[in-house]
Amino acid sequence: MSDSPLALVTGASGFVGGSLARRLLDDGYTVRLLLRRPEAAPHVLRERCEIFHGDLNNASVMRQAVKGCDYVFHCAANANTWDTQDNYEAANLRGVHSLLMALSRNNLSLKRLVHLSTVDVYGYPDAACDEQSATRKTGYGYGDSKLDGETLLRSYGDAHNIPYVILRPTNIIGPGSQFIEQIDDALRNRSMLTIDRGSANAGLVYIDNLIDYILWSATSDTALNNIYNVRDDYDVNWQEFITRLQQLTGDKSNVRNLPYRAAKLTASVLEALYRVGGRTSEPPLHRLLVDMFGKTCGHPGDKIRSASGIHSAIAFDEAMALSVVALQAGQSKAA
Repeated sequence: MSDSPLALVTGASGFVGGSLARRLLDDGYTVRLLLRRPEAAPHVLRERCEIFHGDLNNASVMRQAVKGCDYVFHCAANANTWDTQDNYEAANLRGVHSLLMALSRNNLSLKRLVHLSTVDVYGYPDAACDEQSATRKTGYGYGDSKLDGETLLRSYGDAHNIPYVILRPTNIIGPGSQFIEQIDDALRNRSMLTIDRGSANAGLVYIDNLIDYILWSATSDTALNNIYNVRDDYDVNWQEFITRLQQLTGDKSNVRNLPYRAAKLTASVLEALYRVGGRTSEPPLHRLLVDMFGKTCGHPGDKIRSASGIHSAIAFDEAMALSVVALQAGQSKAA
């Protein structure tokens, strides 16, 4: 029998979960993956990990997946920018409840549940928020359901003695980042838009830097039952981010700009037209996108840096270069 710690990763077919699973394997963990579609996970993970086929709301699969685990890393989420409220709640609230029930009934020796949340729980304020700041709902399904998931985790975890930590990452970049891919697509399709000339803080964290904090939070006594923002320790606004991405990709398109109020009005009109027309596809502009790019995402990560002593090993320029190398390699492969 292996003496290596046993970890379960949910959402391992996604960017964060897959990257974390690979690091855990490299660090000597025995790794289980909960996958709705095993074929979507990289071959190397399917080959080296124990696979549990099902979703968070499948109680029988969850019972087996969590049994005996030392650590559970909950990365699965519905992070779409446009979806139905029920779909958000199924993954981000009911899925959390199902995981917590499975842990409380089938794993009393769990060392830590690391829950990946989001800074969206602050509700897109004008000023950056630390962990003592109030959270608030905005009517956007993703952030609201993630906030409900956090609230449930804290109350249920405390009541059932489940050791947990909640991490709130900002916008995650790195090789394989859908965030980078989507902005690159918008630039190439000439549909990229800045708000207030891209002056808002982009709030970035590189995937490897995020994983450093995830692994620390799983084993640190200080992190137990705590909440942390996770952001790299540099300040970059959206204009700087887009300019750097264009330099690295060779994109020469002109990016349109709208003032925040005009963008919000335009987005509201487009949303109304889509609703009246019965369309379920995502509008080219909607209010969530306006707030993502028009309000600050630069919520400070000082608390976790101070507690862990970890600082961003990969800085902005290197993070962008590595992201674009992977982006272009993927595009060449698909061509």
